[in-house]
Amino acid sequence: MSRVENLCIVTAQAEFNQAALDELELLDKQLEVVEEFAPGITLCRVSDVPQLMYKASQKLPVFVRHIAPVQTAIDLNNDQQDLGNLALATIELPGITQLERGVHFSVQTRLVQTDTRLGERPFSSGQINQALAEALIEETGAIEDIKKPEVIVSILCTMTRGYLGISTAEENLSSWPGGSRHFANKPEQISRAEFKLLEATEVFGVILPSSGQALDLGAAPGGWTRLLLEAGLQVIAVDPANMDQRLKNHKRLEHYRGYAENFIEEAIDRKARFDILVNDMRMDARDAARLLVRAAICLRPDGIVISVLKLPHATERIDPLLTLKEALRILQRNYDIVQAHQMFHNRQEVTVVAAQPIIKGRR
Repeated sequence: MSRVENLCIVTAQAEFNQAALDELELLDKQLEVVEEFAPGITLCRVSDVPQLMYKASQKLPVFVRHIAPVQTAIDLNNDQQDLGNLALATIELPGITQLERGVHFSVQTRLVQTDTRLGERPFSSGQINQALAEALIEETGAIEDIKKPEVIVSILCTMTRGYLGISTAEENLSSWPGGSRHFANKPEQISRAEFKLLEATEVFGVILPSSGQALDLGAAPGGWTRLLLEAGLQVIAVDPANMDQRLKNHKRLEHYRGYAENFIEEAIDRKARFDILVNDMRMDARDAARLLVRAAICLRPDGIVISVLKLPHATERIDPLLTLKEALRILQRNYDIVQAHQMFHNRQEVTVVAAQPIIKGRR
């Protein structure tokens, strides 16, 4: 076992990994890449890990999903003895005093760099989590809480090395391993796109209104619409494509079978007003931003916008980050941007939450 200095593990979507590292470099000029364990999982050295994690938790970067401190590293032999060594190293972590009686915690393990030449791993990440959690409960009296931990023991194992650290969920930027928020599939689920809205409400701390009017742009087949209806809203779903049959004849749903541009002009003419506007249209981020700016007149003063912004893949001529910056600048003409984040359920896209600008202390 060895002490390590100024190391942390940064996680991002693989294609936006460099953008994530660039965001952190703005917070710590001394950041350097030590090793890339897997696409989007990078071991970095910085000048001060706690300070970087604090700054990131305040700044809320767009592309960084998760940061875990590395306070101890141990050699692994890829055998059953590794589990005992990981447990011992965990108990000896410098921040273990954070786990006091009654504190809610979780152990989060990620296994990377599988090498079949070294044989099969003798344990799964779940087995490590369970064994270490049981030991910590007995040792400290803390309470295991996988969904809402206050303190997280983070472990990343390659085939030959284990990296361990302890920190708060807030410092990690996510209470989920690597920022990977998973949701259970449900029989009533219409599309996997539902996970994007569910994750957005969780990440941004948004509670969907339980009544009022919602506008869903790019609605088909109806995943987001279903969640809005489930919350209790009246929904106008805008999309030229068909909605899922399970939503047919829902008393609080109106399906506008046409293009968003046309609907918005009609809505402006009839002075329609909405409490929430959501968008997941397959449209260039800048074009979507222009459309949302046009629709701002239809949003009530205390209304919110949750929008996915689609980004192009990077090429020699195309910079997706420039596209995002342009889209956000367009949105800022009519909205205050609360937060933008590239979430686990996003693909080549970023989700934004925005609101009407505050004027003279009132919306």
